[in-house]
Amino acid sequence: MPVSLKHRSPTGETRPWTVKEILQGKPIGHPSHPMFVHFPIAFYLAALAFDVMSRITPSPGLVMAATYLILGAAGFTVILAITGLIDWWGMVRGSDKRRIATRHMLLQLLAGALFQATLVLRWSDRSATQARGLWIALEVVGFLVITVAQYLGGVLVYEKAMRVHTGVRTSPPMDVSPGAR
Repeated sequence: MPVSLKHRSPTGETRPWTVKEILQGKPIGHPSHPMFVHFPIAFYLAALAFDVMSRITPSPGLVMAATYLILGAAGFTVILAITGLIDWWGMVRGSDKRRIATRHMLLQLLAGALFQATLVLRWSDRSATQARGLWIALEVVGFLVITVAQYLGGVLVYEKAMRVHTGVRTSPPMDVSPGAR
């Protein structure tokens, strides 16, 4: 069964999805924030790896690729920030979930700032043959901060059951089996 363009309540009533529900991933029956997390993390890690590799084997292609990976990660971070903020605003003020989510968010913002600082510093030298030591240092610190932030995100999901739905679905799941098209 395809993704429903309308929300169907347990009583059978239908209505259009709200923008908030769409951004939360409700039409597909899956939270959207965790779906996009992997991209900036992979991009940041690959940028760090390319920069380290450029120090071992100088290559302007590696430095340029790392620069564009950081830029791409920034684009995905915008999506993550929007979907994460929507989830955060829905949390009870003063709750454990919201405190953990606030720490998660602040650490993610710090990590993003570290990588964006790297982007600003490297932009005029993006075709250099080797990454600068300062860029690599900022990326290492940024990646360590992301690791702690992701741990807190995992605490939210796996220990606090944030956005884990264990009840009855209000929309049909998306059918992705062959021949469902």
